[in-house]
This record gives sequence, structure tokens and C-alpha cells, in this order.
Amino acid sequence: MFYHGLLDDEFDTFCYTLNIMMYVMLVFVATLMVIQFIASLIYVCPRNRTYTEEDVRSPVMVMVPCYNEGDNELRKTIKSVLNTTYPDENKVLFMVADGLVTGNGEDMSTPEHLANILGFDIDEFEDDTFEYDCIGVTHTKNRARVYHGILQKGHKFLKYIVIVKCGLPAEATTSAKPGNRGKRDSQLVIMGYYNRIHYGRELTELDSAIQRAMVDLNLQADMVRFLMAIDADTRVDTMSITHMVYGMDKKEKVLALCGETKVDNKASSWVTMIQVFEYYNSHHLKKAFEAAFGCVTCLPGCFTMYRIIADDGTPLLPGDNVLYEYSRNDVETLHEKNLYHLGEDRMLTTLLLKHYPDRSLTFIPEATCWTIVPHTFRILLSQRRRWINSTVHNMFELLRVNTMCGVCCVSMKVVVAIDLIATMILPASYCYAMYLLFLVFFEDLPVSTVLLILYGIIMGVQIVVFILRSRWDYIWWFFIYFTIGLPVFYLILPVYSFWNMDDFSWGKTRSVGGSAANNNAAVMEDAEDDDDDEKERLNDYRNKMDEHDDLKMYEDDGSYDSRRSGYSRDSSRGSRDSRRSNGSYDSRTYDSRTRESGSRASRGSRRSFN
Repeated sequence: MFYHGLLDDEFDTFCYTLNIMMYVMLVFVATLMVIQFIASLIYVCPRNRTYTEEDVRSPVMVMVPCYNEGDNELRKTIKSVLNTTYPDENKVLFMVADGLVTGNGEDMSTPEHLANILGFDIDEFEDDTFEYDCIGVTHTKNRARVYHGILQKGHKFLKYIVIVKCGLPAEATTSAKPGNRGKRDSQLVIMGYYNRIHYGRELTELDSAIQRAMVDLNLQADMVRFLMAIDADTRVDTMSITHMVYGMDKKEKVLALCGETKVDNKASSWVTMIQVFEYYNSHHLKKAFEAAFGCVTCLPGCFTMYRIIADDGTPLLPGDNVLYEYSRNDVETLHEKNLYHLGEDRMLTTLLLKHYPDRSLTFIPEATCWTIVPHTFRILLSQRRRWINSTVHNMFELLRVNTMCGVCCVSMKVVVAIDLIATMILPASYCYAMYLLFLVFFEDLPVSTVLLILYGIIMGVQIVVFILRSRWDYIWWFFIYFTIGLPVFYLILPVYSFWNMDDFSWGKTRSVGGSAANNNAAVMEDAEDDDDDEKERLNDYRNKMDEHDDLKMYEDDGSYDSRRSGYSRDSSRGSRDSRRSNGSYDSRTYDSRTRESGSRASRGSRRSFN
């Protein structure tokens, strides 16, 4: 059969220009991927170090913000911190319960779970509450209770301080989540405390209560140099704190660093399976590349260590510039709401890069943790909507940071710009690639050899990254990511996120449970869920974890006797409000028992596990 017609071989300037632009972009992306791969080779060789006593002497505070986590999640996190090899006397667990919130399906609130695990008693009618300034749309004041003590298991012990944000008196009847102000407010509690400590300013009521707890636990606030931040669903490796402290001590210019976050529930569903390689790749390719230049652009709140003060005593994390911008309460524009309401951890990283250009943010692959990732597609949509939108807006902020390393076109700012463009055009790029594959396989479209080489480089370097580390199991996870994950991460999630860029809620993935009396208030607050902390947990997975991993080790057997240490509380009771400090204390000589009559200290306890 013959066909006849006119062949239009006229030179088309527009098509030619598009082809050139496509090749230039692909060459640039392929070159960037190769550079990222080369930079990641720095972390290929295993580093087996022997740590001395000098390496583990720096006091460390481990901060864990909580919202409505259940018993199993909290036990897992607390157990992992307790079992770390870092000396028990040099670490303290600082947990902040963000409101009196009961998770869906839970029989107790998160503060009650903490009390049951750590061994202190909660008496909402007798316990003192301490006022502090907070961030929030409705309230700019909040009240909190402070508990402290020592958790013991065999020869191991863990000092702890628990802050329970309980809200103003009126919230008890008008809110389903009294005291809830969001994760950023929980971070600002400790940042504000250290800001006033190191600048010698007047302490708030809550600061004074925290200071008394620190002294009772034989800890000097001005000697704590490092703050490690983890999430309440994160299980840290036994050597994680040691690796991180070593990385900070050996390089005084390191302002903050993060470790590798791994997926804890890999095979729970297809949704968790497609995230395994994504997590691995984002750390060992992207973060390793950024760390080579000291400019990690996102330090995850689930596993990061910050330097509180420099060796010369200069406040860093709680410095005035960082604290002032991070504690903003006048957030009104769409851009600012995406920055502060959805991406607080990334925004904090941006502020550190902005205000401390002479210091570096790095990545320590030896330090590892495991976290629970969303296991249903609905939850993944909610999580990535926040992540993607906050990432886009934070990249705009990073482009305004003039102190990032590099010169002209060879700089981290160019890399950020390319990442921003790539994120914005991900859906279109994926559709184009799929259409190209369709033409190649079904329409016999000839493909340029150069194009095949470029695509091969882009995909190939991602495989070589884990092969060089002898992580052969990731071949399977890469196959799942490539076949199932790409349409999800490159098409569905970005389109959904961009379409809902004006949605500033944290989603309804973690419903608030509680009595029926609070149902009406819960409905009202769900309508404006700005402060909700979405961290959906797997009930099935938690039940499995009950059967092994020794999660039952903390459970009461009926023989437990909660003993109050001598520093636990004053016998005198009276006013619920503590007096403000006059700001002239010396933490080395501060006597926690020298208090004004009528004021009660934070409560503490010691719990022993046989």
C-alpha cells in the first residue's frame, strides 16, 4: 500500500528552540545529579570510631513535642532515648505535651499516657500552672504544668522534664483541645527559655518552673550546649546522640546537623513501600550533596541536633534574631502562612542559614532513626500537601538569602532555583515523559541517543548510590518507587498540593477523641485546624509492635510504687501562680527550695522498673 502527500520539512524556529531548551535543561539536571552523586561518595566509607569519655561529656537536652500520641508510640520513643549509649547523667528528656488532647481510639490523653509511662502523678485541681506568652490566633497567653523526675530501668536511668500545656481557665469548657498552640509554640517554649537564660533577662513563670526542675535534676541550664529534637513517633539508634555530639564537638562551626531517617513500617502497605527509597534517596543523595557545602536546606524536626551556644558563650539557636522571626504572630499572607503554619522546621532551617552565614548545617549518616510514615493514601495526601507547599514557599525565602555558598551561576542559590522550578513543573514533566514513552513503544518514534544517555544518567546515579553502600535490598524498594511511586510523587501529590495551596490546616488525619461533652467544641475546632499536629499511626502496626521489641517493659504489674524524691514538691500549697523571677539568678548557685511561701514547684517523681 502506498501513501502520497506533501512532506512539510520547513525549518520551524519554535520547535527547534524548544528542543534546545529541553536538551539544555536535561544536561543541567544530569550534571547536577552527577555532582550530587560525587558529593555523596564522601559518606560511603563506614566510619568506625572509638569514642572516649571526653567525647560524651557535653550535656544534651532531647526535646520531644507531643500532640495526641498514644501509649505505644510514646513508650517506643522514650525507651529508645533511655537505651542510647550516651551517659545517662549528661542527657535529659524534655517533653512538651501540646494541650490536653486525647487521640482517636485512646482511653487517656497524651499527658496521662506520659504520667503513666514516666511515673509522675497528675492532679488537675492541685497542680500549679505557670503562665507564658504563646503564639496563636485566638490566645496569646497560655498556662502549663511542669513535672520532672528520673525514670529507671535496671542500671539505666533517664532524667526527664514534662511540660503540659493546659490552657487558660476559660478553655476548659470552650475548647476540645485546651492549651493546644501548635508545634512551633512547643519549640518556642524551650528556645525562649534559653534566650532569657543566656541573655540574663527576666524569666517567665514557666521559665522559673523549668529552671527549678533543672536544678533539682542536677543540671545547669547554661551548661547545656546541644538540643536534640525528635518527634514522638521516632525511635533513635543507640549510638545516635553520641554520633551527633561528636560531629558538633569536632567542628565548632557546625550550627546544626541531622542524621538519616528510615522508614519503620516499610511493608505495612503499598503507600509505605513507595516511601522507603524516597527517604533513602533524599538523605544519601540530596542531603549528602548539600552537606558537602555546609548548606542543608531542610533539617527535619524528627531528627536534628542544634547548637544552643557557641564556645565563646554566644547564643545561637535561641539568638535574638532567630527567636524574633520564628516567634512571629502576625502571619497574614498566603506566603507567610505556608512558611509558619505548615513548614516550621524548614523555616527554622532557613532562618539559621540567613542569620549565621559563617556556620554550617550538615548531615551525619552514621546517626540513624526510624519513624512511622503514613500508611494510607489519604494521610499521605494530607502530609505531602503541607510538605510540598511549605517547600515551595521556603525555596522563595532561600533565594533571598545572599550568604549561601558559591558565586554567580555556581552556587547553592542556583541549585535551590533549579529545585524550585523542578518542583513546580513536576506534573508537566511526568506527563511529557509518559507521552514520550508512549510514542516510543507504540508509535515507533525514533529517540535520540543523547536523550537516552541523559535519562540513563539521571536514573542510574540513584541506583549507584545504594549499590556502592552494599544496600542491595534497595533494588527492590527502587523498583517499587519507580513503578508505583513516580506517578504518585511526580503527578498526583504536586497537583493536589498546588490546588490546595490555600489550605493551612494540618489535616484531620489524627482525630481528637474524648467525651461526648466535647463533641461540639471538637467540630468547631476542626473547622479551623491550623494548630493540629497530623501524625497518623497504624493501629495494626502498633499491635504488632506490642508482641515484640520489648514494648511491654514499661507496663505496670500492680507492684509499682511511685516514690517522690525529696525534691518533688513543696508541702505548702496556696496560690496556683508562681512569682516571676527577678532575672538576677545564677544557675550555679540557684536553690530550688528557696521559694516564696504560697508557691508550689513543679512536681517530680522517680520510677523504677525491675
